[in-house]
Amino acid sequence: MEGLRRSLYYIFLSVDLFILLVSYVTADLISKMRLPDSLNIKLIHFTLPEIFTFLILLILWYFFSKITTLYDEIKNYNFISELLSLLKNIFFQLAAGVFLLFALKDKVLSRFFLMVFILILFLLTIISRIFFRIVRRNLTRKNKFLRRVIVVGSGESGTKYFESAGKGKLPGYTMIGVVKEKQNRSDGKKYLGRFKDLKRILTEKNVDEVIIALKGGEEVEIDEILNITGNFPVRVRVIPDFFKFISNKFQISFFNNIPVIDVRNDPLDELHWRIVKRSFDIIFSVFFIVFIFSWLGIIISIAVKISSKGPVFFKQDRWGRKNKKITLYKFRSMIKESRDLDKKGKFVQAKKGDARITKVGKFLRKTSLDELPQFFNVLKGDMSVVGPRPHAVPQNIESRDKIKNYTLRHLVKPGITGWAQVSGLRGETKSSKEMEKRVAYDMFYIENWSFWFDVRIIFLTVWRGLKGDPNAY
Repeated sequence: MEGLRRSLYYIFLSVDLFILLVSYVTADLISKMRLPDSLNIKLIHFTLPEIFTFLILLILWYFFSKITTLYDEIKNYNFISELLSLLKNIFFQLAAGVFLLFALKDKVLSRFFLMVFILILFLLTIISRIFFRIVRRNLTRKNKFLRRVIVVGSGESGTKYFESAGKGKLPGYTMIGVVKEKQNRSDGKKYLGRFKDLKRILTEKNVDEVIIALKGGEEVEIDEILNITGNFPVRVRVIPDFFKFISNKFQISFFNNIPVIDVRNDPLDELHWRIVKRSFDIIFSVFFIVFIFSWLGIIISIAVKISSKGPVFFKQDRWGRKNKKITLYKFRSMIKESRDLDKKGKFVQAKKGDARITKVGKFLRKTSLDELPQFFNVLKGDMSVVGPRPHAVPQNIESRDKIKNYTLRHLVKPGITGWAQVSGLRGETKSSKEMEKRVAYDMFYIENWSFWFDVRIIFLTVWRGLKGDPNAY
């Protein structure tokens, strides 16, 4: 499976880079042909700046493909998902072209060249994807390059693999059957026999791969299965039973040739992605503060000051990345005398119709405008534009021992907005189940982070702010 994934990756990347070259050369040829003195110039001739520009576009295509996950093996089988990633990549390529156009001041690129280049690139990449699917479908019908697989064992992961392959969700693979001690009704004709029958099954069936997925308590040793399969020209893969205890975003790495399993994938644990996210945070925050907060902040400050006695800004200690204490800033939306803890010392969340909230504060919380000073937290490095929302310290203390994986939210910097918030999980958490659901959304964000995911959340935040969130109070 890994070999097939790598093969598809290199095939698609190579084809797309070749298409990029063809698109660039063709666009350059067409651009020169439309010039009045085209007969007096060499059409197929590139200057050093033109070659340098092409190399930049080539490198950026590869970099953007990482952001859009264009060459993800799953999307290679889902045409709509792959098409969206392809369009994102082409859009980024267009943006890069526009930037180079202005930077080079038309010395290398022209608007006409850029238009033709993007059009040809779009058409050829779409045609290549359709062609690949037609070829793959024909090869599958003729059973060429189709790997025949059996699953040995009744482990949960093996059962899922068996069902996925049986439903055609793993193109390139066909499920011959399953070998285990006890037959289930769902196995049907796919049940091939017991462990003691494995040698006979491999002799009779034309098997390419054996997936070992033993369940705890099954009376058979992996060594015994490996000894049997070692006498047959088949590839063997093992799915350990302990995978049920870890996230489905785990990773396997090697430390001094020792395999190590990371329980969950955290893209922001990698330095280059943290640099990308931090760079975006700085650029976005500076832009927002200079062009929006510089005037809107003054208006809100005056409104807060006039509406009730007290300071314009509210600050409170929260937990940041790795539980580090940070001071969070907001526009004050409650009366000066309001308290976070009741007489019993329990944290009091803001509720609908809360008497502590001022009239101006109600509007600010409804539109999330009270959060705007947190862009200064972002510039300080305490927060990110997008991430799990930081909770008050008493709420953290109450929840960390009750809610599974609660403190894992602090693997990354907290955000001004987050995936849970734009998914309708803002406001008061009235029960443990609601908090568990919010944590689940935060963990999904952490394990599936991408630059494009952040952009999507920002757009959804703006949309919900304009539309009005019923849970914002």
